[in-house]
Amino acid sequence: MWFQTLALMDLVEHKMPHDVTTQWNSTFNMLAFAILYQSAIDDITADKNGNLCKYELDDDEWKLAVQLHDTLKVRGYPF
Repeated sequence: MWFQTLALMDLVEHKMPHDVTTQWNSTFNMLAFAILYQSAIDDITADKNGNLCKYELDDDEWKLAVQLHDTLKVRGYPF
């Protein structure tokens, strides 16, 4: 379902990274990916048949994700 959605949206196929407690920047990497792939994430979580509606983010939650991303950003990091 994920890769089909990415193909329909002409996004590069990539799996979402996950948070790893022993890697200090994994939360930042996960947020950077989520922001870049927001349209695909919104599409999949909005599909009631996928049973992922409980993970759907509203506009305010996406704004918080961007703010957290910007807070965690290391100067000079490419994202």
